[in-house]
Amino acid sequence: MYAMLLLTILDWVPLADLVRRRTDHEKRIRAAATEGSPLLGLAADPQPNTQLIGMWEDNQLVGAFALTEGPDASGWTAAELAEPSWMVRHAFTDPEHARLGRLATLWIGDYAARQDTPPLWIRCAVPEPKVAWYLERECGWTLVRKAHGRAGYLNSLLQRAPERIEHFDLLVTTGADLTIDSALRKALLTSEREDTKD
Repeated sequence: MYAMLLLTILDWVPLADLVRRRTDHEKRIRAAATEGSPLLGLAADPQPNTQLIGMWEDNQLVGAFALTEGPDASGWTAAELAEPSWMVRHAFTDPEHARLGRLATLWIGDYAARQDTPPLWIRCAVPEPKVAWYLERECGWTLVRKAHGRAGYLNSLLQRAPERIEHFDLLVTTGADLTIDSALRKALLTSEREDTKD
């Protein structure tokens, strides 16, 4: 069983290990290196409008990403920026665990749909074409357009609508510490591990 839990500085060691494993994997398969420092920076210096979420299988961190309200301005139109949305950033998965992107996508969609005020869209900007292709073809994201980001990369801007999935909690549990108010303003700064096998 998988569990989605809020990550904090207390989770630094497994988070750094996940980033290292993914970065080493990326370096082996292509020349470009994956930059994990923004994700680690969020763990070290939590932002009030960002939730750092970890995907755990038993006691191993197998995935992590940041979730914020609203997309950044790079590539999105003024009308899109005005729409209620969440942005997935800095996603990392363990290369030894296949298809975690699909599982995380389903969880994010279900999690968003269960909020008192769900966003209209869940969005992301992906610089790597193969990852964008995977998200579109295998995970149900829709390509909106390609646009250059602040760092100059050509990003694929993707989105999908929240979708409630009945009984999804039998596959992936959600920690009680994951709560989103209307502006993600109250991201908790402590994480209490619960035994998710009960």
